[in-house]
Amino acid sequence: MKIALYARVSTLDKGQDPQMQLRELREYCQRRGWTVAGEYVDVGVSGSKDSRPELNRLMTDAHRRNFDAVLVWRFDRFARSVSHLLRALETFKSQGIEFISYSEQMDTSTRPAR
Repeated sequence: MKIALYARVSTLDKGQDPQMQLRELREYCQRRGWTVAGEYVDVGVSGSKDSRPELNRLMTDAHRRNFDAVLVWRFDRFARSVSHLLRALETFKSQGIEFISYSEQMDTSTRPAR
């Protein structure tokens, strides 16, 4: 399965580091036997904004079906509002793309682990 990783930090101070998120996500993919198809990282951008440069690129690539699933470290790294999260999940569903949250252990796929 080809996976898109999405990480976000609103600021680099206060101990926030996108590399920590990405490291755990990469290791998770490796354990599952998944291929990382792309990494999308927004730094210094609030999660309350529906439009973010790397999130926009991820959504464009989702429409192109460049990956099978999106993996995030935690829901709030992807979206701060429930409505934004639900809209994105509907978009992914319409494209046949699964959504996985590492920290919350939520996976919309029905595919068995490899």
